[in-house]
Amino acid sequence: MLEHLKTGNPIWIYYIDIDTGENLMVPQLLKGVMGCKYHVDKKDFPNYRFIKLTGPAEGRFDMQRKDVRLYYRKNDWQAVEEVNLYLHLDQSTPLYDKVNGLTINEPLPAGIIIKAFQRVNTANGETWYELGAGQWVKYEGMRVIKNPYREESHRSSFADQLTILPLKNVQGIIDYLPHKAVDVYDAPYGQKVATIPDGKRVNISGKLDDHGEITWYQIGDHQFVTGNYVIVDERDE
Repeated sequence: MLEHLKTGNPIWIYYIDIDTGENLMVPQLLKGVMGCKYHVDKKDFPNYRFIKLTGPAEGRFDMQRKDVRLYYRKNDWQAVEEVNLYLHLDQSTPLYDKVNGLTINEPLPAGIIIKAFQRVNTANGETWYELGAGQWVKYEGMRVIKNPYREESHRSSFADQLTILPLKNVQGIIDYLPHKAVDVYDAPYGQKVATIPDGKRVNISGKLDDHGEITWYQIGDHQFVTGNYVIVDERDE
């Protein structure tokens, strides 16, 4: 093959929801002859607005790897913020698969405390909190409270009295937020000691069920994560 007709390294182009990490379309592959110019166009997606671009949006084909990522946000998401706070539910609360999405599972019961990791303010004035991947609640009939598990007196009088059920040959996968890491605690309702990334497989050696409200899984010596963010492998009976 003549050198001037040699194909350069293909360029991968990704169109991504900046908040969920999901691809808005199948990644595109741009090909061309060495030295030829290329240009990556922004695309329009219904109900989305363009936010930013990373990578070389234009240039010439060569033998270097190039990835171009274009990020978009839903039109009705006006403000998005990562948070680390607790919500006390004053009434039974529906759980949704996404903001303004479909209800999933049973409503969360009144009186429990849940932890939220992301807040979204929408164009119509609503506020939504993400509890985990595909788990959202609308802010109504609840209130933000201080971390109820921080005080040592709470641990000694409550969590330390609960029994951890030993498990054998049980594995699972962390199901949190794309490219994020969930907190790991030294005990149920304890102190944060580490983080573990979304998608990582873990060995589960124990389980604690706080009267059906919060489940904790033990994944190492003095290492616990909340059950909201663990998908346990199904086991054959």
